[in-house]
Amino acid sequence: MSYNDLEKYISYKFKNIELLDQALTHKSYDNKLNNERLEFLGDSLLNAVISHYLYQRFSNEKEGLLTRMRAQLVKAETLTQKAEDLGLQEHIKLSKGTANLSKDRKNSILEDAFEAVIGAIFIDSGWDITNSTILNLYKKELAALSSDMTFKDSKTELQEYLQSIKLNPPDYVIKDLGRDGFNCSINFKDNIFNSIGTSKRSAETKAASLVLKFIKENNE
Repeated sequence: MSYNDLEKYISYKFKNIELLDQALTHKSYDNKLNNERLEFLGDSLLNAVISHYLYQRFSNEKEGLLTRMRAQLVKAETLTQKAEDLGLQEHIKLSKGTANLSKDRKNSILEDAFEAVIGAIFIDSGWDITNSTILNLYKKELAALSSDMTFKDSKTELQEYLQSIKLNPPDYVIKDLGRDGFNCSINFKDNIFNSIGTSKRSAETKAASLVLKFIKENNE
C-alpha cells in the first residue's frame, strides 16, 4: 500500500516507512506489532507541543484557561476530525470484525492512529520536526484561539443549559466495554444518545455533545 498521498497531507516524508505502517496497524490486525506503543508516545508529544505553544503565546494567562484551551485542541472529537482530514480511515489495518464496527465505535481507533502517527514521526525525526509538524496540522485551530473564549466542554455546557431551563443534570449511564473502552448513554426527551470513548470522561463528553447538537438542531 502506498502512503505517498498521506505523507503529502501530513507534510512529512518518512525516512523509515515501516514506522508509518506500524502507526496504522490496529491491535485487532496484529496483536504484537501494532500502534499501541506509538499511540502512547504520540499522546504525550501532542500534549507537550500544544502546552508549550499555549505557554509561549498566552504569556499572561492563568493555568486554568491554558488547560481548557489544550483540552479543546486534544479532545477526542478534535483528534477524530484530524484523522479523517488526513484520510487515515483509508489506511488503518483492522481485522474483519473490527472493520465492521459502527463509525462511532471506530472513532477511538482513528484518535489512536492520529496520535500513533505523531509518535512515529518523533521516532523517525526527533522533537523539532515533530513540533513543527504538529503545529502545521493544527494551524487553523491555533489561529482561531482567543483568550476571551470560554472553552467549556460539552458536559459543562449541557449542564448549564439544563439548569437555565430548570431541568436536572443529565443521567450518564456508563457501560464498560473492556478493551473497546466505554459506552455512555443519555436519555433526553425520550431520545437515547449513545457514544463510545476510550475513557468514561470522553464517552460522557461525546454523548453530551450529541445532546447539544440535537438541542440546537431542534431549537429546544
